[in-house]
Amino acid sequence: MSDTVETKTKDGKRTSRAAEILLRKRIPLALHFVLFGICLCFGGWYATRGMLAQSVLGMSASPALRAVIANDVTAFLLGGVTPFLVYFIATRFTYRMMLAGGARSPADQAYLFRTFYALGYLVYGAFSILYFAVPALELYGETIARFLIVGAFVALYVVFECRHGLPKRGRAVALYAYGMVFSLIYLAYSLAELFMTIGGVI
Repeated sequence: MSDTVETKTKDGKRTSRAAEILLRKRIPLALHFVLFGICLCFGGWYATRGMLAQSVLGMSASPALRAVIANDVTAFLLGGVTPFLVYFIATRFTYRMMLAGGARSPADQAYLFRTFYALGYLVYGAFSILYFAVPALELYGETIARFLIVGAFVALYVVFECRHGLPKRGRAVALYAYGMVFSLIYLAYSLAELFMTIGGVI
């Protein structure tokens, strides 16, 4: 007997085991939040370590304090702050828009979207390891590559919602919410960081 099919959506479509894990929230909420935070921190770690290293160059603080600031642990913990702020701001709009389109409750939306958003940052964090070997990639990789990778996982979330429970009337809303609203907010963040990075290099 196949183990790839377990449940059905509201419209009778069959779902895979992976989809069932997400739809039934098999991962405990507390653990889900922890994994979400770790993925965001990992994805933002490389950029933050560079920013902190630059910030201590002109500081008159003691060597001990500068060592604490320009530290990989500090960079990892702070690396998730900006990605979380982007997530928090954007989803204040998108969850309500999706709900108006007939989507699942905001809490259920959040559980699913956090999963895909975190996976995007996990993949980007793994990609950013290449910057140690090829530093030239960092300048545009920190904006363009991250935007494309995280954007791809956001798109996968929209596809997932469309395939698993979102009514047809809500699909255009989903495309607008994430294809326009979320993307524009994330693009503004990426461009702002790009200009700051170029300014730091110059």
